[in-house]
Amino acid sequence: MKEYATLFGGAGNNTQSKEYLETVEIGGFLAYRGYIVKNGGYGGMMEAVSKGAFKEGGKVIGVTCRQVGAPIGNIYLSETIVTDNLYDRLKILIENTSVFIVQKGGIGTLSEVFLALDIIRKSPKNKQSKLYFIGGIWSDLVACLKLDLIPASEHGLFHVVENFIELRKRMEIDFPLK
Repeated sequence: MKEYATLFGGAGNNTQSKEYLETVEIGGFLAYRGYIVKNGGYGGMMEAVSKGAFKEGGKVIGVTCRQVGAPIGNIYLSETIVTDNLYDRLKILIENTSVFIVQKGGIGTLSEVFLALDIIRKSPKNKQSKLYFIGGIWSDLVACLKLDLIPASEHGLFHVVENFIELRKRMEIDFPLK
């Protein structure tokens, strides 16, 4: 069975930022681990994860959306799926995904994360996807959610890691190679 990993993250175009460079490494790691990488298909973090997976020889699916931009995605995509609206785009990005990686982003990233979280929490425990937030920027938000909004029984849905090195270690524990 194919395993999918989806990255949610901003479309900023600073290709020298710490987050961009780290996300290239994340894409390579996901491809090395055999995941088919899905993302929104455009620039920024989406391009970075695509670039890393592409360079590692992995398959990358970009899901673009006529409602928010051009149907053509970044140059590192193996396949582009064009949707008419955000709802269809999110459905494809979330469906059948085992691993979600959340990198720095804005309102769009937050909407993707919260929908994915709601779907994950309603899945049977033995079929719940893993969701990893990259960077300290997520620590305060996750702490606030755990304190006031999310019941303790669902705190395990959130995995905040500081950087790619911590992500790799965490994933190697959560998903050991067979």
